[in-house]
Amino acid sequence: MKCILSLAAVALIFYKIFDICSQNYVFDPVTLNTISNLVISRHPNVTTHNQTRDMFVDLRNELATVYGSENINQYNDEDWMFNNAGGAMGQMIILHASLHEYLIIFGTAVGTEGHSGVHTSNDYFTILKGEQWAALPYSTEREVYKPGMTHHLVRGDAKQYGMPGESFALELAQGFIPGMLPFGFADGFSSTLDVKTLYKTTVITGKDMIKHAILGLKKHFVK
Repeated sequence: MKCILSLAAVALIFYKIFDICSQNYVFDPVTLNTISNLVISRHPNVTTHNQTRDMFVDLRNELATVYGSENINQYNDEDWMFNNAGGAMGQMIILHASLHEYLIIFGTAVGTEGHSGVHTSNDYFTILKGEQWAALPYSTEREVYKPGMTHHLVRGDAKQYGMPGESFALELAQGFIPGMLPFGFADGFSSTLDVKTLYKTTVITGKDMIKHAILGLKKHFVK
């Protein structure tokens, strides 16, 4: 009985966390899809590194116009970092990170495949270039997501996913972001031992989370 009550209490706590988080979201997945498609339409033939970078900068600026520059980090080449999670390796740049949301550009120049993870957040993955493939455990054929399409990984679900080389996406996660961190860091501690990347990820993520926590408190007290 005590075990059942404890589980119920934990479930209630997580429910309240999700409820509170959902009231403080900055981003809307539908709007992000619209912005992404607008930017994609302005960059119809993206093949080279410079063309891809121009599209990313354009996307960042469009996001800042809609959501405010205080909510979207500047685009700096040196802020890109590797990401190892679920057996997959990719590259990412953090545009926004808070306790209940993150917005990144994620992708791979050489291709990758792995486990999506089981998350405490809903994940919206809008393809900018290339493709993403995904499958549930019982699937015998893959889901295919192309530029302009958004793949919604529902909180609590798990999929196998893959991306061919030179594929990138705008990724939004909404929910209890600290609950996703063990997945994001596990490979770094147990496999790659890439201390430089772990440090860089921690510093950039931590600074942004603190920044947006302070902004949130200011908005709360101004009300």
